[in-house]
Amino acid sequence: MGRPAKMTDTSVLDVTYALIWENGCDNVTIRNLEAALDLRAPSIYRRFGSRDELLAAAIDRYSERVVQWRISRFLDDASDPLQGIREFFLSVVSPERRGRSPRGCLLTATSQQAAVAVAPIGEAVGRGLALIEVALHRTLERAVAQGSSFDVPIAELTSALVQVFQGVLVVVRSGSDDLDTSVNLILDALLSPIPSQGEATP
Repeated sequence: MGRPAKMTDTSVLDVTYALIWENGCDNVTIRNLEAALDLRAPSIYRRFGSRDELLAAAIDRYSERVVQWRISRFLDDASDPLQGIREFFLSVVSPERRGRSPRGCLLTATSQQAAVAVAPIGEAVGRGLALIEVALHRTLERAVAQGSSFDVPIAELTSALVQVFQGVLVVVRSGSDDLDTSVNLILDALLSPIPSQGEATP
């Protein structure tokens, strides 16, 4: 009878995505994984198929734990959808809000690396980014249902928000702080409602 696995698959994925987040997907080797997981390469391959499939599964786990949690907290649970979008953005730019070193978003960081061209990894990144896009679209629809209106279709506004969010995360990854003012200015421009008929415009 073989020895029981030292770590559950979930624990393996949690350690792996932390390793990717810290070092970048391109820099995580099978030797790094062996050391971090206390598993030999054959055991890793038996459980996950390949290094790339393990990294992809770990990115999915990150999306499930970190991205979905942020979506639930700042977007889905917000009574004011537009303020929820604002808090979703602001929560990644201020160190006191992040509560961690400026590693930025694992999805954004990986999308800038060569590893994103590897099919399983690129697909996992795409699934995570799609979660954010769908959630922002859903939140904008909720804002419209509550009476907000915009001068562009929701689909186009969602796409713009996703692109801005990605750009902000790249800047955060570089170590820049004090981005609150810039983010607020951008969101003011994108999310300002259309004045109702008869309302004076400045």
